[in-house]
Amino acid sequence: MTDVHAFDTPGSVALHVRLPSGRVVVTTADEPRTRVELVSLGRRGPDALAEIDVRAEERDGGHVVTIEQTPRFRWGPIQISWDDAVEARITCPPGTDLELTGGSTDVRVEGELGDVSVKTASGDIELDRARGPIEVKTASGDVMVGAVSSESAISTVSGRLDVGSLEGALTARSVSGDVRVRLVRARLTLATTSGDIALDRVEVGEVRAQSISGDARIGVAEGTRVWIDATSVSGDLASELGLEPEPATSEDADPVVPLYAKTVSGDVSIVRAGVRAPAESA
Repeated sequence: MTDVHAFDTPGSVALHVRLPSGRVVVTTADEPRTRVELVSLGRRGPDALAEIDVRAEERDGGHVVTIEQTPRFRWGPIQISWDDAVEARITCPPGTDLELTGGSTDVRVEGELGDVSVKTASGDIELDRARGPIEVKTASGDVMVGAVSSESAISTVSGRLDVGSLEGALTARSVSGDVRVRLVRARLTLATTSGDIALDRVEVGEVRAQSISGDARIGVAEGTRVWIDATSVSGDLASELGLEPEPATSEDADPVVPLYAKTVSGDVSIVRAGVRAPAESA
């Protein structure tokens, strides 16, 4: 059984989602409407859908769309629900802001959002891209982000983190999950405890990577000038970057990228990542 809600939402749109379990799938479409389709995933079926409040309100020249599951029982700060998992399929205009709080809630976004704030306990999070800052906090969920455009912060405990393109500053933390960033073109600060760090291609910005027992592998694009400060207490250090000065090129006018890499027992390797890509190809 499904429950469908549709609203005319010209102007700015903000989504406020509160689901303790289930899935949230957000897709952007170039029209001033927001559509919410709810599908019950648990045994309670339509009873679970009846406990979800979906509403739209005008605010500051725009609209706020709220999807909130109310608990069956509440005793002070304690909320109790049973087998109430729901999938919320949301279609909204590009640039919509998303604020989501969940427990074991998976999140998938296809399209470009505005500001994004997601906090879950064990759900996986997959974001395409956002115009504004991204703030993600999860305990055991994996986090995948296609593109970071503004200053953002991502933290996970045991989940892995995978970022495609970094065009805005990012601070990332992980305890036991691996961290991978495919293209670095902005300031990056990341730390892990036992997770490995992989930076496929560093072109511009500043990199500060720190791990306790994880390995760090950093690829530097050919034509990118770096200043390296790399240390490891008991791990190995290796670099493919030669010590001899490179021939002067037009890239010599580019600023030097500071690269700090530190591990306690993990290895640090710095490698060449090939020819530098044109900026417009990001």
